[in-house]
Amino acid sequence: MPFVLAFESEVIAEQMTIIEKDALDEVDWKDLISLNWHQTPPQVRNWVEFLKKKDSTGVDIVVARFNLVVKWVISECVLTEIPSERAMCITKYIHIATHCHRFRNYASMYQITLALLSADLARLQRTWALVSLPDKQKLDRLEKLCQPLRNFHNLRTEMESITVNSGCIPFIGLYTHDLMFNAQKPARLDPPSPGREQLINFERYQTAATIVKSMLRLIEASSKYVFHPHPEVLSRCLWLAALEDSEISRRSKMLEP
Repeated sequence: MPFVLAFESEVIAEQMTIIEKDALDEVDWKDLISLNWHQTPPQVRNWVEFLKKKDSTGVDIVVARFNLVVKWVISECVLTEIPSERAMCITKYIHIATHCHRFRNYASMYQITLALLSADLARLQRTWALVSLPDKQKLDRLEKLCQPLRNFHNLRTEMESITVNSGCIPFIGLYTHDLMFNAQKPARLDPPSPGREQLINFERYQTAATIVKSMLRLIEASSKYVFHPHPEVLSRCLWLAALEDSEISRRSKMLEP
């Protein structure tokens, strides 16, 4: 049975927030400006193994953590063989994600929501039939917040309305995507008349600075949390491991052919 069922959802959400905050502390603004991170995220399946890597930037750590948590949530669900317990597991993650939203931990909220909406879990119709309507409605609300429509308009609007006095764990994937898109703009522009030197594209650099400034404001807000570590829960939430994609798919089909 997944360990999350043994602890209060709120406590788990608090510990996940602490872990995400510590990961954000590793992000260096210079890496953001220079796009100094691996453009192809590593396929992380074990946090211990990932931390053995020596060439990871702070952004790499946050992205790797994000991807691992998504796969971990899916893995925990498909590893739970009894349908009623699997429905309890899904319900538990909905509650954890809801608490994360309340805490303005948008990273963990998005990770869990993405996992629960994944094809390998969404196809388990007999399992979802055992999840209560109120809990499904909670997930629906989270899904609406996380939808990528209009460049994640709903999520951006809510995150960027956070005041400096409120704790916040941003979903930095929005900002790294913005920076990469902006970097595709030309660094120099053609001169207005032939024979003149090319012009520096100041708009590109101003946009990059604005994106980084917005992101750093939210990262700074992560220091406002005053959650207390719960040693056992913190350890279990930190040292995660997940199944390979092929095994996740195999188990999903085995549970409900």
